[in-house]
Amino acid sequence: MIDVCFFSGEVSTDFAEAVRLGVEAGANSVEIRGGLWGKRIQEIDDDDVKRMQEVLASHHAHVASIGSPVGKCDIDSEKEYDAHRRYFDRMIELARVFQTRIIRGFVFWKPNRKTDRGRPDLSLYIDQIVEKIAPMLPLAEEAGVTLSIETEGSTLLGTCGEIRTVFDALGNSPVLSVCWDVRNSLNCGEPLREGYNLVKGNVTHFHVKPNANKTMDPIDDHGLTYADLFQIAIADGFQGAASIEHWGTPEEMLKGVRELRTVIDRMLAI
Repeated sequence: MIDVCFFSGEVSTDFAEAVRLGVEAGANSVEIRGGLWGKRIQEIDDDDVKRMQEVLASHHAHVASIGSPVGKCDIDSEKEYDAHRRYFDRMIELARVFQTRIIRGFVFWKPNRKTDRGRPDLSLYIDQIVEKIAPMLPLAEEAGVTLSIETEGSTLLGTCGEIRTVFDALGNSPVLSVCWDVRNSLNCGEPLREGYNLVKGNVTHFHVKPNANKTMDPIDDHGLTYADLFQIAIADGFQGAASIEHWGTPEEMLKGVRELRTVIDRMLAI
């Protein structure tokens, strides 16, 4: 069944407090990105890792996904790209020590992302994308991890359809998968069922954001719920986690965790 997860840094910048509160609200796993005692995931050292492992063990929780920043950089900047390649090496190390195979990643900032709400013409960037992402794939394969690309509208890949185009260009490597941020796809204009069908069997992680009423469901005007999506994905072999993200205040984040726990428990009861 699906693990109940949340971004720890959005509950508290004190990792120990975040895990305690999240577990009390119903989570059994965390996604680590920032708020790690004042550090970001790419900044933590081995001592920080040991402290985090102790906290997780004390609350019987685990890391479901490394919420890495890999790929949130300018596709034309070799300096930025080189830094993110080094980040990826570290993310592989962290995935190993935290015993997760999911490394969340992105495929480069969309040009004019702050002013242009349209979707990019991927044909203009596909060769560069392949050139820069392909070298990461053997490293992921050797480490037994997956680079789970998030649907993110501020990047070149905001929809499942765009991800499918890039996966095809990369030869559909088995170490590439999808971190499906459902509302991000919707905000890019992609219908959920049509989008999912393009990445069916490739989703390894979900991000769960609230609707305008600050609740999980319904997701869209058609009354589709997260339980609907989870059940479809599970039928296609999904085994992973769903992370509560960007609900607002720490209290609202914990409300999201409780809602997600209720949804999962109801699914288990069927």
